[in-house]
Amino acid sequence: MADDNDKVTAITCWVWTAKAEKVNATRSVEGEPIWPHYQQQAPKRWLDEGLIQDSSEFAGSGQVDLFELM
Repeated sequence: MADDNDKVTAITCWVWTAKAEKVNATRSVEGEPIWPHYQQQAPKRWLDEGLIQDSSEFAGSGQVDLFELM
């Protein structure tokens, strides 16, 4: 079992996932950066639970990639 002090480091910054928004819509919006003091290093359990992801992995909802049009 992971220790509550285990941290994971983001390549860019951590953003909330759709799951986080469903769990706590008043504080977590999918694709938005997580709280400033956790943007680079966040609790590992949040990643394990699917509440956060690296912003480089966030495709966005309803956004079209330029390469999809070519």
